[in-house]
Amino acid sequence: MNKSEQLNKGSIGLVGLTIISMAGVLAIIGPMEVASFIGTSGPAAMWPVILGFILFLVVSLPILEYTKITTFAGGYYGLAELGFGRAVGKYTSMTNYVFYLFWQTTNFFAMSAIIIDTLQVLYGITIPIWGWILLGTMIILVTNVMGGLHPGRLSKILIAITTITTLVVVVFIIFVIIKTPYNSFSLLNPSNSYSGFKGIAAGTAIYGFFLYVGYGTTLFFSEESVNGRKDVWRSVYLGLGLSAIVIALSAYSEVASVPASQFGTVSSAILPELVTWIHYIPAYALLILNLFVVVVSMLSFGAGAGAQSRLLWAMTRDGFIKNKWLNTLSKKNRTPVNSIIFQFIIILFMAFSIAVIMVHFYGYNLATITTAWFVCGSAGTILWYFHHFIPEFGLFPFLNKNSEIKYSIFRKWVIGLALPIGGTVLFIYTFYLGIVSDLAEPYFAFLIVDVIILLVIFAFIVYKVKTKSMGGSAIEYMVAESQENIDSAGSGGSK
Repeated sequence: MNKSEQLNKGSIGLVGLTIISMAGVLAIIGPMEVASFIGTSGPAAMWPVILGFILFLVVSLPILEYTKITTFAGGYYGLAELGFGRAVGKYTSMTNYVFYLFWQTTNFFAMSAIIIDTLQVLYGITIPIWGWILLGTMIILVTNVMGGLHPGRLSKILIAITTITTLVVVVFIIFVIIKTPYNSFSLLNPSNSYSGFKGIAAGTAIYGFFLYVGYGTTLFFSEESVNGRKDVWRSVYLGLGLSAIVIALSAYSEVASVPASQFGTVSSAILPELVTWIHYIPAYALLILNLFVVVVSMLSFGAGAGAQSRLLWAMTRDGFIKNKWLNTLSKKNRTPVNSIIFQFIIILFMAFSIAVIMVHFYGYNLATITTAWFVCGSAGTILWYFHHFIPEFGLFPFLNKNSEIKYSIFRKWVIGLALPIGGTVLFIYTFYLGIVSDLAEPYFAFLIVDVIILLVIFAFIVYKVKTKSMGGSAIEYMVAESQENIDSAGSGGSK
């Protein structure tokens, strides 16, 4: 492969990968997203965040083990392909790609909702519908422009803005904790949940577990890392750990900000920090903070946009999608800019279509914007299950087929098989609690859309198999090359 056809190898170090992981989780909006934990767990609202972090690390171990084997810009689908073959791998890649379409569409509605709700709650200002659409468009534009930057430059920008913004948010959190008269050790006791551990378990299953799904952003930049096989899994641990601390502190600061009698009001608020921190922080400071966080979030989402473009580019590199334009890297930065242009157009079309439909049925108001935010997030979450748990099960058969790879029996059977089974049980439980148990509209309609999407992808894969047009497999070559380098190093060391 010519250098002009390759991504920027050696561009991102451990710190950069860690920040990309944090950018995927986006802990800086922690104070704005913890209302659900207060609703399910009350005084123990921080515990679903902590338990979700622990469980997420456990069920994601097969993915992290895979990153120690090789680096691959296609992310999850590489492991699915290694374990089950190209058809299953490419099915995973396409569900992953549609997940990213919903993820960016969710950002269109989420970030605009934060701005609109902040202005409305603090100052009674209502942004007109054209302002909403313009805000959402700017969010998607900035996100994808960032995604097209050279990975070295992108990581440096993310390191700067994520570090500064996280520190600012933590300062606000600590200030509130210091000022509030409602601090209590009882808020640290998980048994004080509304319904004991059951409340924490429900909060973890429905909300806490999915705080961290964005960690996978790092996987797609692994080919461009300095030492991906050693740094990717470390960066995920570091990024998720730091994010969990910030979000857990956010939850504590908000339950500690008001008496227990006001928890119901907080849990029903779209942005709970506005109705809790307002007792200790002036409205103008909260306005500045939220606008600052939204701007930084738009920039941080560039990591996810870059990951999405690399996913599509990896499919074109394999020849699964035959399109020379999408396979072309920019001459200056060697990034998949054409893939970014393509996804920008598709995402805007999706966002505008959903906006028109939602306003048609529910009118233009803050509740409609917020509902659009949540239903797009739910649709993306359903697809996340498929592109995450299929590759988790791929590790075990891959190790069975490649006995030359040194792997302990314990790691093979526990990490490769037991944990994916446990993860699937958790998937079924969370799927029922979070989605199936409450299929009110418009959530039911979006569930049907997801089912149709999954069936269409399946039919497309069947067509590709029958026409023998699945293409090649870069991941198989990369694993072989990686193992060859290990063997060579071992032989050299033994002489």
